[in-house]
Amino acid sequence: MMTGSRFSLSTFSFSIPLFLLLTLAGCLPSSCRRTESRAVSPADSLSRRIAAQLTPDTLRLLWQTAGPEGHRLEFPRTARFAPDGRLFVSDVERNSVYVFAGGGAFVEETTWEGADVPYLAGLRADTLLVFSAEARRLDFLVDGTPARSLNTPAALPRGPLQYLAATDDALYFKAVGDDGEGYLARLDEHGAVTARVALPGPVWRHAGLLRVWGDSLLSLSGYLPVLDVLSPDLARPPDSMALVGFDSPMLPRTYAFLHGDAYEAPLLSSSAAPVGNWLFVLNLRPGWLQIDVYDRAGRLQHLLVQEDPGFDPNFYPVDLAAHVPEPGRFEFAIVTGKPNPTVKLYHWQMPQGATSP
Repeated sequence: MMTGSRFSLSTFSFSIPLFLLLTLAGCLPSSCRRTESRAVSPADSLSRRIAAQLTPDTLRLLWQTAGPEGHRLEFPRTARFAPDGRLFVSDVERNSVYVFAGGGAFVEETTWEGADVPYLAGLRADTLLVFSAEARRLDFLVDGTPARSLNTPAALPRGPLQYLAATDDALYFKAVGDDGEGYLARLDEHGAVTARVALPGPVWRHAGLLRVWGDSLLSLSGYLPVLDVLSPDLARPPDSMALVGFDSPMLPRTYAFLHGDAYEAPLLSSSAAPVGNWLFVLNLRPGWLQIDVYDRAGRLQHLLVQEDPGFDPNFYPVDLAAHVPEPGRFEFAIVTGKPNPTVKLYHWQMPQGATSP
């Protein structure tokens, strides 16, 4: 079980409508109305100094696609790599799952009855687990066909934001809502609750995807540079681990929000992907791709930036998946909803002398 710094929060909250199952709420780096104050917390100030000491590495674009004719992407939302390099992408507008070969060639688009706002929850051998958030159902797809399905427990409260992640032997369900307490539950293979922990605080505090990192479960937060870290059995309350070195132009807005001087919390990150002992975090910027790389202690190790970064106020990457085709080489699938629905594959060659995760 990883441990890290405890992180205390004030209890501001705001309403989040149901349609935000599609994404996170809050303003983006290019759209938030800025305040005059540029003050940040002491922890954020330290993180800025740490980030400023690193020289960014370059992400190289390998391929991109909007889908072939007749199968154009409309709202791609989540991505997962198979061990053989195939890439699965869910589209919450088309209620389907796309499959791309390792080189980017389109393989197929899978649709099935009952899919409704599908999120990719995990991969078990030849079985793809897909959570339909609107239907509150998990489908187990084998060769594009549901082998079985189960519903999330009716006895659990259902907040407007819901997430599900799967390991080889467990299912984890998170619900976050402004009208009730957030929680994270472990489910057995039949959907029964075997353990449950509370996620206290306002809705924005826990709005974020679930990720499995070795023997730990991560509950992400899109609005703070902090993670909730839990044991697989959920036997203890979550530990909070700060991402030391996280820098963003929106940190002053976060500081103002936490002190009641701003109405909306800015969205700092929309996803993260663990690989080995490293965690790759999608750091939202107004127009270009940046991925931060953290170690097990939550300390920044590398900054990865796309070639020729520019400004595009409509740029909004919503998910990333990470894959290691060979030692020292990493591939990242980036799912983008705006300005055009696109899937892009980047690669990063780890610098000589750097320690592999």
